[in-house]
Amino acid sequence: MRSVSRLVSWRRPGGERGASLALFALSVAWLVGLTALVVDVGLGRLTRQTLIPATDSAALAAAQDLVEAPGNPTGACATAGSYLAGNAPGATMTDCEVAPSGAGGGRVTITAAENADATFAAADGSASRAVASVSSAAFGPPLTVSKLRPVAFCYDGSSTLSQLVDNPPASPTVVVVRFVPESPTACGGLSTVGNFTTFALENGASVHQIGRWVRNGYQGQVGFDAPTTTGCDSPALCRQRVDALAEIGSAMDSLTHSGSYVAFPLFDFADTTAVHLIGVVRARLTSFRLDGPPEYWHVELKVDPGLITGTCCGAPGIHAGNQVIALCGVDPDAVSGCEPETGS
Repeated sequence: MRSVSRLVSWRRPGGERGASLALFALSVAWLVGLTALVVDVGLGRLTRQTLIPATDSAALAAAQDLVEAPGNPTGACATAGSYLAGNAPGATMTDCEVAPSGAGGGRVTITAAENADATFAAADGSASRAVASVSSAAFGPPLTVSKLRPVAFCYDGSSTLSQLVDNPPASPTVVVVRFVPESPTACGGLSTVGNFTTFALENGASVHQIGRWVRNGYQGQVGFDAPTTTGCDSPALCRQRVDALAEIGSAMDSLTHSGSYVAFPLFDFADTTAVHLIGVVRARLTSFRLDGPPEYWHVELKVDPGLITGTCCGAPGIHAGNQVIALCGVDPDAVSGCEPETGS
């Protein structure tokens, strides 16, 4: 009986070791599979993180082409393909869709795919997995404008300026806007404001802050109201008037020497406290005079319609031929924000 007992006790550990080895082998296989899955997912995400900005840049480039050369979707899509290849050489553009909108603009949607290497074979047996990205960019008249300069021009105070606003020139055109209005009743009257004035983009702003906005532009978004003859019907779009022209000469001088084309607002009414903004003009400040009697004050602008920064699309007001482009949709719903908020 003792020998039997010793035999049984000797065999039992061997059976447990065999079971443990089998369990260990299964665990190793499971861990290897899990590691491969994690690696594959990581590689896929890394590839997609590179692909998303590539389709973003391709959509924006195509939208810019459509602003500068309307009616040429083929050329715009070719530009998109070039940008995609430059930013994601391994990607393929699978679709380029251009859709017009009722607001005088439209949108372009770029779809691209790229293969990410797989540690384990994909479901179809290949050694890679396809990842995709979809980006849409809108283009059209601005809904709001950023980097606006706080020097506003009276739309009715200069017939030359108003003609350039109503009929945007095809090439840069110089206009001299004098402070004294041609029409004494324009923009609130000669006794309250001239053809141009400074204003606060945030109530209570100091002259120093207004000077900074002249140099660098206002970082917030500014909207416009439809023209009116009854003053400030929409208080949210009437800005606080600040008599700071003489004090911001150094800031205007800096803007002049920069040679930059920037967005200046238009107004149709102003009094001693408020300015009613109705639109935007894109121009370069080339010279000015703000000393001596107001009859000698003037600002010389080189008007050149084109792209400005802001949100899209279809705002009320006067756009003077200017447009914005902006990313308006990404995966999974690439066109969710691409429809005009207002406009016909």
